[in-house]
Order: sequence, then structure tokens, then C-alpha cells
Amino acid sequence: MDRLQGRGAVLLVFTCALAGAHPLPAQAQTPVVLPAGDAPVVKVMMRTGTLTIRTWNRSDVQVSSLQPVSARNFKPEAVARALAGSIPIFATSVFDPVGQITLPQEEFALPPLSAAPHEGIFVQAADADLVLTLPAGTVLLLASVQRGSIDVQDYHGTFTLLLHNGPMRLRNVSGTGFAQVARGPIVIFDSQLDRIRARTAMGNIVFENCTSREIQVSSVTGTIVYDGGAFQPGLARFETEDGSVALGISRDAQVGAHSSVGRIYSVVGGSGVRSGQTDAQVGNGRAMITASSSHGAIFLYNGTLRSQQRLPAQWRPLAGFAQRRPPPRPARGRIH
Repeated sequence: MDRLQGRGAVLLVFTCALAGAHPLPAQAQTPVVLPAGDAPVVKVMMRTGTLTIRTWNRSDVQVSSLQPVSARNFKPEAVARALAGSIPIFATSVFDPVGQITLPQEEFALPPLSAAPHEGIFVQAADADLVLTLPAGTVLLLASVQRGSIDVQDYHGTFTLLLHNGPMRLRNVSGTGFAQVARGPIVIFDSQLDRIRARTAMGNIVFENCTSREIQVSSVTGTIVYDGGAFQPGLARFETEDGSVALGISRDAQVGAHSSVGRIYSVVGGSGVRSGQTDAQVGNGRAMITASSSHGAIFLYNGTLRSQQRLPAQWRPLAGFAQRRPPPRPARGRIH
């Protein structure tokens, strides 16, 4: 059984009691629209259910659910008092047949937000299938779901997305963010990320067709795949204990790989990787990438998994990732 040690969504601790919020009626047939301004801060907390987030070119937040939901506005003065320089991400634990796995507490540093006044929107639900449509200029999104799913599309700003049990999916997202799932996968498509921290305890993490400047990805038991991706000059770190790391890179980069069990595989021309190596250096470029696994393998390749031809037998664990990826986009360069 899973145990949630911390709620995790800790920014915007508004002083008004939830009883003062404006609840949406059960079985609401018409979405509720709340005025939010052009650059609001939005916080969502749910116990169970699906959370879907989209954006539009309006200065309102639309809340749609057939289940009871509470939602209210907060004035910019209250939001300004609640903003802090970092967000503590509390520790959380899950259990597998071997025992307890704990993601330790971390601090997520917020980038500077625009100086404009920020309206606040706070949405809370116990059990709901909730769709939120946010202004395109939303500067900060904080979402916490205990059990269910989170799906975010076309959001461009700062975010923390915390899910204890279930899948998380992001598409066409940009900016700075923290994405965490204790038990379940994280999948990020077609995104441009200035700074991203992603982690799971039990669950794979997949990036597809993404560009990153500063990225830190970790999992305890899951496999990490960065497929058909690119890196702006900066630092990138991928690490897992019991899973593998697969990097398909479409722009010049320098990759330092470490596998404690000596399983580093590369199909990059001239990589010089030999069987049984625990450490290897592949490529050269301004993007500095490290990939490590304590008990798994490191796979290095150009472009996408789908574009690889006749991969060696050792690559068979990645076959499932290649089969479910959509057709690749045109290549944007190669590792040299």
C-alpha cells in the first residue's frame, strides 16, 4: 500500500478558509468561469480523479466538472504575500515487494516571476474528473493529485506537478518546472524546457522530441528515455538505480556514461565504447550530459529509437519504447 508522507503542493497557502470558497454544484452542466487576469497564479489540489489542463486566449479560468469542486479567486495582494523563493517538495514513499521506496524532500527554486499583479485561483476537489482551461499567460501552476492522472497541454510558464499514484503526461509545454510521480510514468512530448526536474520512485520517464537547457531526471526503479531530443548548452543529468537510461540525441553534445555493472552500449559512430566498460565518454559539444545507472544499462544512439536499424540483442529491453513512439520528425543534427 502507498503512503503519502507530504501533500507536496505547498506554495500559495492562502489564509482564507475553504469554507469561504464558492463551491461548484454537483452535476454542473455549464462550466464555471472565474475572472483571473492575464497572468494568474493557479493552484489545484485533488484527492482522486483526472486533472486535465489546457490554455486559451482569455483572461478567465474555466472550471469544468460533473463532480463537486470548490473554486475561488484571491486578490493579487494575497498572492504576493504567499509567493516565496523556493517550493519545498515533501518526501513521499511507496512500497514494492522488496520494501519501502522513499523520494526525499527537495527544494525547487522558483525563477523570477513578472512584476505584474497576479490574481490567484484556488481549486480543490475530493473525487472528480476536472478540466481547467487557463489564460495563456498563467505564470505559475501548482497541481497536486493523490491518485488519478495529470494531463497538461500548451502550458508555457512555471509549474510544479505532483502525483502520488498514476500517469502524468505533458505535451507542448515550455518554461521551468518540477514533475513528480511516486508510482507511475511521466511522459513529456514536443516541449521546450528551460529548467526541468523530473523524478519517480516506481515508473518510467520518457521525453520525446524535447529540447532542454538544464535538466535533472531520476528514478529509483524506472527506465529513463530521452528520445529524439536536443540540448541547449547547459547541464543535463539522468540517473536511475534499478532501471536503464537511453539517450537519443539530435544535436552536438558530450555524454559521460556510467554503469556500475559495466553495461554501456552505443551505436554512435566512433564512440569507442567497449563491452564491459563501467565508464565512457561519447561525443563533444557544449551541452554536458551525464547518464548513470547502478544496476542497469546505458544506451546511446543518434535520433530516435524508431530510426535505428538492426539493433544488437542487448537493446531488446527498449523495443517497447520504440514501438509505441510516433513517427520521427526530421533529424536536427547528430552527435559527432
